[in-house]
Amino acid sequence: MNNAGFAAIFRELAGFLELKGENPFKIRAYTRAADILESLDEDVAQLAGEGQLKNIKGIGKTIEEKTQEIARSGTLKALEDLKSEYPPGVMDMTKVPGVGSRTASLIFRELGVASIDELEKAAHDGKLKTLPGMGKKSEENILKAIEKLKEEDMTRIPLVIMDELGESLIDFITSHTEVYRISVVGSVRRRKEACRDLDILVGMDDSSRIPDLVMSWGNFRGMISCEEDRVTFTAADDVEVDISIVKPEDFPFALLATTGSKQHYASLKSHGRRLGLEFGKSGLFHKNGEIIRPTSEAGIYEALGMEYIPPELREMTGEIEAALEHRLPKLLVSEDIRGDLHMHTNWSDGRESIESMVEATKALGYRYVAVTDHSRSLKIARGLSETRLFEQLEMLRQLQDRFTGIHVLSGIELEILKDGSLDYPDSILSRFDIVVASVHSAFRQPEDIMTGRIIRAIRSGSVDIIAHPTGRVLGRRFGYDVDMDAVIEEAARHDVALEINAYPERMDLDSTWARKAMERGAYIAINTDAHNSKELHFMWYGLDVARRAWLEQPHVINTWSLSKLQAWLGQRRERA
Repeated sequence: MNNAGFAAIFRELAGFLELKGENPFKIRAYTRAADILESLDEDVAQLAGEGQLKNIKGIGKTIEEKTQEIARSGTLKALEDLKSEYPPGVMDMTKVPGVGSRTASLIFRELGVASIDELEKAAHDGKLKTLPGMGKKSEENILKAIEKLKEEDMTRIPLVIMDELGESLIDFITSHTEVYRISVVGSVRRRKEACRDLDILVGMDDSSRIPDLVMSWGNFRGMISCEEDRVTFTAADDVEVDISIVKPEDFPFALLATTGSKQHYASLKSHGRRLGLEFGKSGLFHKNGEIIRPTSEAGIYEALGMEYIPPELREMTGEIEAALEHRLPKLLVSEDIRGDLHMHTNWSDGRESIESMVEATKALGYRYVAVTDHSRSLKIARGLSETRLFEQLEMLRQLQDRFTGIHVLSGIELEILKDGSLDYPDSILSRFDIVVASVHSAFRQPEDIMTGRIIRAIRSGSVDIIAHPTGRVLGRRFGYDVDMDAVIEEAARHDVALEINAYPERMDLDSTWARKAMERGAYIAINTDAHNSKELHFMWYGLDVARRAWLEQPHVINTWSLSKLQAWLGQRRERA
């Protein structure tokens, strides 16, 4: 089991303890342990086996013993015992915004409600308002949340979890048996922000070992079906995994078909028929009897007379026509990113020093980085008072002289207050090189108020970037009600960049809004919002969104040279 697998079990344990109403200190201890285990560079199983885990700050003897149990058995008896006390649907209710673990437990104990469907019926029947601490308004909010849950399908699982499981499974299979080729496919390969299931394609001659292999994998939970060419099972985090096995010679066509999207693949087949070509398992069959056997996906697209279409673009949003006319965008790659313009240090809620974070960004090859700790109103994140703010500004000036090869920009993640005013006056904001503004409070404001609030910040002339513009947290929180079309129009008009927040639980803006922003002339910044040096690598998830949005270098401000970025920032300030 990889480190993320251990962390997932401790988080699940914390969730069930909260459901049961256990000691909050114990719950926090398990949640913190999950965070620590997931962030370790060393292998958790090895450290536990050597008795070294308890030497890590935040990990005691109890956590180490439980980690050793997970390493031995793949699960935790304490967790399985807790699960047996509740029907599976009770924990599902916590996916409804506004229904925490304690509320779900109360509803289950008092009303016997044990699923989202039953929760919806109980709310419609007026039963929830009879419970302690709940009323008619709570009932109405839960019904609205369930309706939105269905619309936005928050039951999908964040891409980062799918990546961790997919990498673990592929490493496990390839280390225990010989395969010709193996790849994630489906929506994970297309890099969707959240996915329903994990699809794996394996090219090999003998598939007989696959069922036994997956059952011995540490994240295996239960078999659903098992056939010669397909194995379906559940894994950690209730992820359904589907492994398709094909002969090596069939791999290129199977890779194209299983990557999807279904509409994209169907359109390719239709185009092939217009050329007199039919898709087969391992080739394109011409009506004159000729067989074309490409050995790669690129070869298939070439045989169809079009450019290779990267998986991220295969969503039927104009990619077929663009590929036929050889005008697909030049999609961004990691080497295009020259800096990170949103990250935190231990001056606010980050875990590492400014020096440590700057060194880490320099190691990534970046030319510049912005230090953007929280402003004063976000007290939960130790936002900077004016005194500490000026101390940090002075430190950053001194620090710049100590670093070569990377330029440190002074910045702030500024609170957009409830009325749209900003957390510091212009006289203070003018001292920063870059100002990133965001909403962290009053998420339930009506759409017109929230929209006006963000637009007021855009029009202020003091803000350079709007961070995580919709406020969504994948799988946990809907975005707030906001007219993003209006926000995009104002951002384009006032030359304010909108952020693709690469933190894998956010990925906000999503690819649909990011593409609309690009088409309307608004600039984009791809930032990690990192709180430690390891999270700087989340830039990949921002690039996933940008690639799905068809973005190119000119649209993304942190692909620019330092001189171009500084010129843009300076011009904005002059116009303001």
